[in-house]
Amino acid sequence: MTFGCTELTESGFGVDFGEFSEIKSWLSHWFDHTLLINEDDPERALFHELHEKKIVDLRVLPNVSMERTAEFVFHYVDGWIRQQTNDRSFLLEVECRENDKNSGVYRPAAH
Repeated sequence: MTFGCTELTESGFGVDFGEFSEIKSWLSHWFDHTLLINEDDPERALFHELHEKKIVDLRVLPNVSMERTAEFVFHYVDGWIRQQTNDRSFLLEVECRENDKNSGVYRPAAH
């Protein structure tokens, strides 16, 4: 994640990463040892059954490509950081990595 700000705090921070426990929890809920599937996955019912049996920890997203996952993270974190800082800080981009060779970046178009 790359953050920006309109001004620094008195302590000289754009973003105080020590205040990110909620973001860490949210990211952990969605991505730590979970199974991500597209909402239109033809085997969705099977994955739900596996989730109910506690075989997998299922998460359903509109699209699980790295680019769309980065966009999903961007919108949550950007909204959160703007609310926490009265729009002083904001998110510029998010990069999600599946592995060393596959990643996706989401950076919204300039307004």
